Amino acid sequence: MKNKKFLYTTGQFAKLNGINKRTLHYYDEIGLFSPEFKEQNGYRYYTCFQTVQLELIVTLRKMGLSIEEIIYYQKSPTSSSFANLISEKKKLIDKSIHELLNTKSFLEQKSDKLALSLTAQQGKIDIVTLPKQRILLSTPITGVYDDNDFAVAADFSLRLKSIFGLYDNFGSRISINHILKGNYNDYDCFFAYGRQDVELYDEIRPEGTYLRAFCIGGWDKLRETYDVICFFAEKEHLELFGYAYEEGLNEMSLQHREDYITMITVGFKQK
Repeated sequence: MKNKKFLYTTGQFAKLNGINKRTLHYYDEIGLFSPEFKEQNGYRYYTCFQTVQLELIVTLRKMGLSIEEIIYYQKSPTSSSFANLISEKKKLIDKSIHELLNTKSFLEQKSDKLALSLTAQQGKIDIVTLPKQRILLSTPITGVYDDNDFAVAADFSLRLKSIFGLYDNFGSRISINHILKGNYNDYDCFFAYGRQDVELYDEIRPEGTYLRAFCIGGWDKLRETYDVICFFAEKEHLELFGYAYEEGLNEMSLQHREDYITMITVGFKQK
């Protein structure tokens, strides 16, 4: 055996490399990383040169490789095989980052909607300024939510999932002309908000000022809310135009149906 002056016991080597002593024992047992010298009396010794090998193993583990994958790689390590290994793991990391960012965006949207729901008051109308917004649209619906509308909703949901993975709930859109004529059930289609990092969208909801109102309760109360919106517009000499966009705010925190909150956003201009 070499001079013990240049060797490290398991405890010393563990402390030197900031790793648990039990981890070194485990790596030895499974044949992943073993001390260079083993005496008959059971003492084990590592060399300083093994630090590089251990660092590689720790790095590969942090990259997400399994023990089996690392053992397989160690049987025939080459520059090209390591380069391929790094390339594949970089792709997986990029994919994970993309998925995590999507999840973060999804949670931020939910958080924003829940915050809005806490300010919701039946009959209260706010004037808000909104930026232009990409939107995606479903195929036309009847507005009576029959089997045809549910089939459209299912197809639209699958489309959103294929584009975004995780996505916020989608809402319904109805023409203001139908509202003004009292046709409160004559909906146009379902809609969902697009994202700036995804080029797929169907229309742009223009930037500008909008009326924002909340309906608290079942869909049967929407008519009452639209009456309030129309009365407010007439009183303030505003001309409603375009579409009314309805979206639920609190599906994930809903306990009772009568607590359901629908936010309605309507474009307007001065008469």
